[in-house]
Amino acid sequence: MAKKFRVVVAEDHTILREGLVTLLDSLNEIEVVGQAEDGLKAIRAVEKHTPDLLMLDLSLPKMNGIAAIKDIKGRYPETKILVLTVHKSESYILETFQAGADGYCLKYANYDELQMAIRHVLSGKPYLSPDVSEKVLEGYLEGRKTLKENRTWDNLTQRE
Repeated sequence: MAKKFRVVVAEDHTILREGLVTLLDSLNEIEVVGQAEDGLKAIRAVEKHTPDLLMLDLSLPKMNGIAAIKDIKGRYPETKILVLTVHKSESYILETFQAGADGYCLKYANYDELQMAIRHVLSGKPYLSPDVSEKVLEGYLEGRKTLKENRTWDNLTQRE
């Protein structure tokens, strides 16, 4: 039997977290070994299970995803981190990769894109959702060290 990749899912919305776990369970090469509903529990789940992959939302209670990534990568650099988020702004993308994330996938992605993102990250390749890669490329081509300037509304949460 082929090795299964061990995965922890950190998402504060229960129905979304359970849906992700169900989708992941349908993949033969994946074994979901833990779940977390906030940033602190995500760190504890990584400590307990030492997964191959952490799928992490950026907007988590108790400790946001960026802080959790920094903590986890500092202590468990071998754990790959795939961020699942609704945030499309350049500042989130840049800060996420600077913190140590291995992939950035939007929650708007379909199942095929999510599978591709998981496989890319697990194989050691970075992943960036096509819907945000244009922003990254534009910033690079313009020769900036940071990405395009944010508009005020890019930093607002959906609730705001």
